[in-house]
Amino acid sequence: MTPLLYLPDDATVIQLEVELTPAELSAAVNAGMRPVAALKAAPPGKLTAIQAGSMVIVTPGEMKSSSVEKAVLSKREAQVLELSTRGLTIGEIALLLHLSRRTVNYHFSNVKERLRTGSIPVN
Repeated sequence: MTPLLYLPDDATVIQLEVELTPAELSAAVNAGMRPVAALKAAPPGKLTAIQAGSMVIVTPGEMKSSSVEKAVLSKREAQVLELSTRGLTIGEIALLLHLSRRTVNYHFSNVKERLRTGSIPVN
């Protein structure tokens, strides 16, 4: 099972488990296929998939191919992303890290923006 993190917009995070390997899932999405029901319901347009270890991150539009490797995440952003790949909801992550739901969403927004731009922030 491959954890799939679908980031359709700046406020939404959809977490799924897919019975494809990370390489198969990434290749299918990048070839224009939508092998998962949640992706089939996505608005028309290109979806881009990037493999990050055993996880696949899918976003609408273009993402730089090495964004995941280049993006430097803060400690909190990395924690939020890791917990979400383990299946925790925004509310559960907020409780576990003693943050508000709004703060968790803020960290997700930062992660999504860095994945799209491939930017390397100064920590």
